[in-house]
Amino acid sequence: MQSATFLSSLNLGTLVIVVVIVAIGFAYFLRKRSNRHPLDGREERNVARDLDAGREPPDHSPRA
Repeated sequence: MQSATFLSSLNLGTLVIVVVIVAIGFAYFLRKRSNRHPLDGREERNVARDLDAGREPPDHSPRA
């Protein structure tokens, strides 16, 4: 194997390994609940439409 071919293969292999490690780290990071968006998986409430319909405004307390 020539040195130019070896170096390009080494560079590509290193890049692939780093991308895989970063993807695994990012997936691990997103698994933690504290790192997710606060409204992830929850439906937003349209408060203005509810007030116009005569419903009470939310109390803004966190749901369990």
